[in-house]
Amino acid sequence: MNEIMSTNEKLIISATNFARSLLNIDEDLWVFINEQTHFNGNDHSALYDKENFLIRYNKEWLKNANSENIIKTAFHEVFHVVQHSAIVEFELGIKSEVFSIKELRQMKYEFKDKNYSTEIGQYENLLIEQQAETFAYGLYELYNQRIKTEEKLIKKYFYLYENETD
Repeated sequence: MNEIMSTNEKLIISATNFARSLLNIDEDLWVFINEQTHFNGNDHSALYDKENFLIRYNKEWLKNANSENIIKTAFHEVFHVVQHSAIVEFELGIKSEVFSIKELRQMKYEFKDKNYSTEIGQYENLLIEQQAETFAYGLYELYNQRIKTEEKLIKKYFYLYENETD
């Protein structure tokens, strides 16, 4: 990781790593902080890129985001990884211990680009977004109980995973 990162950039990587460690997310997941060109504007915080198994965070959004939103955003995006992994396993015939068959079918439908919407009023009604938000809020409560400060989160989790480029 780049030592020249801002505190907010370190915070979102650390929160991502905290969630990944609790959920045993594959170490091959890549996490990037990208320029705004990957997003629908400065207010678009992040996205899970299912085709490339990576999470992208918006560098512009991070500049002004508050710490609670940063942490919850990281938790939200990590849960999309969990959802997508469950869908892949479902397609391979592996039963999910977390999601019902009905949920998996709905999630599979919503993860298709043609069915996904970022429009206000539609985005909030997607099951995958509702689940990710619920998870983010719940994990944020756990974070407040266990970690409590951004400094502790960064110190303990910032270097937990590294993106290998070789």
